[in-house]
Amino acid sequence: MLAASAAGVIPFVLHAWAALRGSLAQDDFVITYHAAKSGPFDFGYFFQDYHGHLAPGGFLLADVLTAWAPLNFAVLMAPVLLMQAASSVLLWAVLVRCFGRRWGILVPFTMFTTSTLLLVPTLWWAYAIQIAPVLLAATAALHAHVRYLADGGRWAIATVAWTVFGLAFYEKAVFIPVLIAGITVLLGISLRRHLVLMGVLAAVLAGYAVVFLALTTSQVGQGGGAVTVGTVADMTARMLGDTLIPGLVGGPWSGPGPGATFAASPVAVRIPLLLLAVVVLVAGIRVGGLRARKAWLLLGLVFVADIGLSAATRLTEVGPELGSDPRYVADLALVVALCLAFAFLEPKLLDRPSDTVPSTAKRPVALALCLALLASSAVGFSRLAPGLRFDHSREFLANARASIERDPDLVLFDTAVPNDVLHGWFGENARTSRVVGLIPGFQFDQPTSRMSLLDDSGTARTITGVEPVSRGVPGPVAGCGYTVGEQLVRVPLDTPVLGRYLLRIDYFTSDGGEGFVDRDGARVPVWFQPGLHTMYLPIEGLFDKIGFQLSAKGAPVCLAKVDVGKPLTQ
Repeated sequence: MLAASAAGVIPFVLHAWAALRGSLAQDDFVITYHAAKSGPFDFGYFFQDYHGHLAPGGFLLADVLTAWAPLNFAVLMAPVLLMQAASSVLLWAVLVRCFGRRWGILVPFTMFTTSTLLLVPTLWWAYAIQIAPVLLAATAALHAHVRYLADGGRWAIATVAWTVFGLAFYEKAVFIPVLIAGITVLLGISLRRHLVLMGVLAAVLAGYAVVFLALTTSQVGQGGGAVTVGTVADMTARMLGDTLIPGLVGGPWSGPGPGATFAASPVAVRIPLLLLAVVVLVAGIRVGGLRARKAWLLLGLVFVADIGLSAATRLTEVGPELGSDPRYVADLALVVALCLAFAFLEPKLLDRPSDTVPSTAKRPVALALCLALLASSAVGFSRLAPGLRFDHSREFLANARASIERDPDLVLFDTAVPNDVLHGWFGENARTSRVVGLIPGFQFDQPTSRMSLLDDSGTARTITGVEPVSRGVPGPVAGCGYTVGEQLVRVPLDTPVLGRYLLRIDYFTSDGGEGFVDRDGARVPVWFQPGLHTMYLPIEGLFDKIGFQLSAKGAPVCLAKVDVGKPLTQ
């Protein structure tokens, strides 16, 4: 128990330390922004098609956490860490129930807790709220199932309930019934004795498939790439050599690659690891015989299913490089741990109590392997974690918060954020209003005499003017330009404008008054201050003139200058 506690706590502490020093990035901002804008019973939000994923549980969790503490990364990560810890505890309980208290179970358990396949990609919150609940659901369902196999009763209900829980977060929870059936067989129990439970699980999967296909747009064939034997083989080779095998032993140690990928290890590292994997497979068959063959078959089925899902949904969009992304094989960490245990260890009878004093014959080997996995994972994780800590996003948010604290009246021109904070392919979601808009106090795109924008570091910069792409034609009134009163006055532009720009108006009036800026019928209320002033207002669309009008009788407003262009900052 002391060894198992160390094997679980040490990697958990390392992961928690790195996670709590991380930040929101990319999809995180999209999910939390829309969570904040959705209603408490907005089923359209909960059951949305998010890039081919159906995850009402994740969106509900995001909704609750965002309402509690918007953009607070520690609060958002807390449930993930709790689920990670619970999964480890439940896996240990499953191993003890299946094999008894013996030193051999320490190795597969440590392989699971130290796997960088799980520790690294779960630093990215948007993925963590998918895989962490599935791992919790899988281990809890397996624990309930082995209790059901031993004691019967209502534990079967818990097995089904945890399966449904996992499906609410991530479609890869469809592997849970496969694991349940596989573990039943590996325990030497006939599936025929539990046809009712298997039938219920099959019905759950069928119902989920109907809902999933009805609510999501198929991702098959998206992108310009091709699915060929060559591209699938390339992807599979990367999954094995770059990601899966190194990730199971705490690597790779070459550091992060682009995006969420692992950098490929040198050939001098990959070849020995592949040979080691082959040795483990052969040794398992020699030790476990038919039981080991069944375990490896279960592992192979899940791996082939992962390959098929990846090829059908993302290969044409991402290319074979997705094989270097641990997110597509992270679920295998649990499967490998279970299959490894069943290949090398003979399960005990479930109705027989565990041995209170395990044999010490294998203790040195088990401890040595576990220490090696812990050391390997510490090195690998320390090199891989910076790739998903999103330091620039953390700096961007910190500077934005500091800017609003310095100037509570700040009004921002809504601009695109840097790609490493939120990529431009997210369209309208990749704007400052979606990234920092949940920070209290920020105002965006309001007409004002003093407007700012956030630079690439998240610091507010005062706008001092515009770089014109079009100018208002000079007005007919000498010393005034255009006289604006209760009648709409249209100022023609010297060049038609298409897109999103900043409108700058230089005006003066003897008395303040409310008015409108009109663009082809789209009216924005403004306030003209008495005296000589400048007004900034974002404007978007296709137009060749801009209208101005006062709302009521009052002193006329003289429009001396009208410019449309890109903002200039000091």
